[in-house]
Amino acid sequence: MIAKGSGYVRGNRPAAQARLVSHMKYTEHRSRDAERESRDDRRIFSKDEDIVSRKDAVSDVMEHTSTSVNYHKVVLSPGQDEPVADWKEWTRDVMQDLEESQGRALHWYAVKHENTDNPHVHVVIAGAGENLESGKLEPVKLYPQDFKLMRESGHEHSEHEWYRQVGDLVKEEDQRDLVTSTPERDQSREVNRSVELDRGDFDR
Repeated sequence: MIAKGSGYVRGNRPAAQARLVSHMKYTEHRSRDAERESRDDRRIFSKDEDIVSRKDAVSDVMEHTSTSVNYHKVVLSPGQDEPVADWKEWTRDVMQDLEESQGRALHWYAVKHENTDNPHVHVVIAGAGENLESGKLEPVKLYPQDFKLMRESGHEHSEHEWYRQVGDLVKEEDQRDLVTSTPERDQSREVNRSVELDRGDFDR
């Protein structure tokens, strides 16, 4: 499971907003693999909505900035042994865990990409959020422990247990085949096969 920051934007708000618009366009329209994803797969989604307009997403993020950072950019990518059944719900679960850890309401927007061999989600998190107890707007800062939490959360909310169980079943089947496929049994099979072939020749 990978959870990493792909950058954060500080400083001039108009410039930051322009960069955010460009970033959201990139996540929506970067070249797609037509066999893996459709145009609808690239819709912006949030904690509450499956489809959000770029304008609304940018507006909400820029209304929740702080003096230290305007917004964060994060990439979430589960491992091959961490399959995800529903990407939107998986992302929401990870962000919910981060929100509870931060103690602040997070204003975030995401887009899923499947144009590589490693499907991933691009997430933008506003630089400020309401304190869950006081309701006061406070800065949202991301530290190494926050990315560690997201990695652990992404693993926990994936279908890793199902994947492990399937792997165990495959191993059991392979082991069973090894046990039943003894040299004596293989030799017996060859003898039976030879007899069948001889009978076939005789019948002809």
